[in-house]
Amino acid sequence: EKTGNIQQSIEDLRKALPDNKVMKVDFNASNLHTGKILVKAEEIEFSYGESPLFKEPISLIIRSGDRFVIRGNNGSGKTTLIKLVTGKLSPLKWNMERADFTHIYIDQEYSLIRNDLTVYEQAEQYNHRHFQEHEIKMLLSRYLFPHNTWDKHCSKLSGGEKMRLAFCCLMIGNQKPDMIILDEPTNNLDVQSIE
Repeated sequence: EKTGNIQQSIEDLRKALPDNKVMKVDFNASNLHTGKILVKAEEIEFSYGESPLFKEPISLIIRSGDRFVIRGNNGSGKTTLIKLVTGKLSPLKWNMERADFTHIYIDQEYSLIRNDLTVYEQAEQYNHRHFQEHEIKMLLSRYLFPHNTWDKHCSKLSGGEKMRLAFCCLMIGNQKPDMIILDEPTNNLDVQSIE
């Protein structure tokens, strides 16, 4: 009975502790003030051939600090819309204003992660601020890479681990883009990391 009570007390204490296995994202704020209009588009259209890609012209406003999701079937124009927003493509109709802003695109293949490097070596590639080794390792831990993963090759990482490592590298490099674009970001993350 005493053992059972002690076990229950330990369980209650564990539940009361903060969850340390949650990724802690801490990008410094971009230089843009919240609410600045980055992109304003009114009834833009795009076509790769004769017929328009979108069922109807698209209008949107994207402000600094906004978070939004683009959903649609394969081939519905999600990637094209992102390319229009970032200026890689131009709409057929020029009813589009774009502020000067920086962005980073994290694709589904996590191409900024080099598979030939270890987790620590990958993080070190982004160490433009000359962090000491223990500081990089502390940041890796914040992104759920404990010491036994630092020598693991990136080719062996799961999709969720690559996503977390990509965020960690951006933070180490102090790359604070005005817009972060994530392609299928929740496919490989656990519920806590998605939150």
